[in-house]
Amino acid sequence: MSSSIVVRTRYKHSFGASKHLSKWLDYVSKKEKADATSLDDKNIMKEYFALADKDSSLFEMCESFVWNQDGDVNPKEFLKNNKIDDTGFTWNLVLSFPPDFAINNGLITKSDYYDLTKNIMPSLITDMGLKIENTIWMVALHRNTDNPHLHICIVEKNKTASKGFIPKFAIKNLKSNIGNYLINNNEFYKLRDKEFSTITGGVSLKELTKIKSQKLYSDKFRKTLNQKLLSFYDTLPKTSRLQYNSKNMKPYKQELDNIIHYILSHDSVKYNYANYLRLLEEHQKELNSLYGMSDANRQRKYYNDQLNRLYSKIGNEILTNYKKYQAMDLMEREKSFLSKHIKELNFKSRNDYSKDETKIKIARDLYKLCMMANLNDYEIKKVFERWIKNSNYNLNVDDLILSARVLEYEMSSTEYYTALRKLGYDYDRYNKFRNKYFYKELNYKRFINQAIDHLMYELEAEEKQIVSNIQYELEEYK
Repeated sequence: MSSSIVVRTRYKHSFGASKHLSKWLDYVSKKEKADATSLDDKNIMKEYFALADKDSSLFEMCESFVWNQDGDVNPKEFLKNNKIDDTGFTWNLVLSFPPDFAINNGLITKSDYYDLTKNIMPSLITDMGLKIENTIWMVALHRNTDNPHLHICIVEKNKTASKGFIPKFAIKNLKSNIGNYLINNNEFYKLRDKEFSTITGGVSLKELTKIKSQKLYSDKFRKTLNQKLLSFYDTLPKTSRLQYNSKNMKPYKQELDNIIHYILSHDSVKYNYANYLRLLEEHQKELNSLYGMSDANRQRKYYNDQLNRLYSKIGNEILTNYKKYQAMDLMEREKSFLSKHIKELNFKSRNDYSKDETKIKIARDLYKLCMMANLNDYEIKKVFERWIKNSNYNLNVDDLILSARVLEYEMSSTEYYTALRKLGYDYDRYNKFRNKYFYKELNYKRFINQAIDHLMYELEAEEKQIVSNIQYELEEYK
């Protein structure tokens, strides 16, 4: 497929740039070729009639053939009032559009083309290596062929350019800028990003796994999702940089994509996802139409890049959740330890807190720890009494417990270890205490395992003896 935007260029270097410009103005201002609608008159009906009937008296009344960034140009007045360096270059461009393409993209009246050139010309001049303040550009719209087309002339007031050709990248950028203008990217991006935000907002981190809220997924969906996630998490390395597009994710990418696809199939987001894909598809087609089947368009680069952007967002949420999942798994083991040994921990405030409200805040954390350990009221009171005594606080234990009671017992890993630190258990001390019991439990397990091994040895020996006896009896029987 070829591009719908055709650009032809030429340049001329002579000792007569002003003369060349004058000839160009004469050529593009011929009535039988040029659209002479005045830009000063914004009446759309007048423009329509002028476009529909070039012989109308209305057309004669508002005759103007050429424009620049400031609007309509009177060629004679312009040449009289603007001095041009005759030793410089003149650049001529023709931009051509198929009629259906022009109409479908809003290029109907002369004002439409004027707005287009005001948008694209500054970038083109900059890409050519010219200074805007030192440059004059003028445009005329011709409709004397099947394809409406623009004639553009560019000259410098004072010569600075050493070469007259327009770089290929400047032409490429010109077509791209035309495309961006016609596609109305602002509106498209708003629609695209709205769907993107709706999808990724619905697939929030807190809704992925180990979640209590049921507002997004049904129980059945959540159960399946959690199974997929937990199975996936088991395959991931414990230590590594985990990002959706990182190299070390390559072995796990397909499984992660399958999970993302499953998430996007849920009723809460699947319609937004379908609309998002539709928008990408339509935009890709517009790019194909504007720029032709370049390598990038042939490979559907825009479509695939934007789809990867969505998958990256959700995928990184899942990978971030994996890190939280690891922390949560550790927390579960820590809570298990706490449940067994909290009654033996000699809590004492790390600092001498003078304010009662500070003591109550710490007491609330202690109460949470007790509830997490499933202590009864009597056991909680004993823990509090020990803490008050060790901290030398003059507090009534019953009043303190009453003030410390909370309804929410859940704590993050950060809150958990912060609470332990305020209660006198810094990392080293807590680890030593914990490891002491872990070691005891390990020895106990070792003892059990040795006992089982010894028992199995005796059973095997007994079994061999029984087999030997049976064989002896069989021999005797013979």
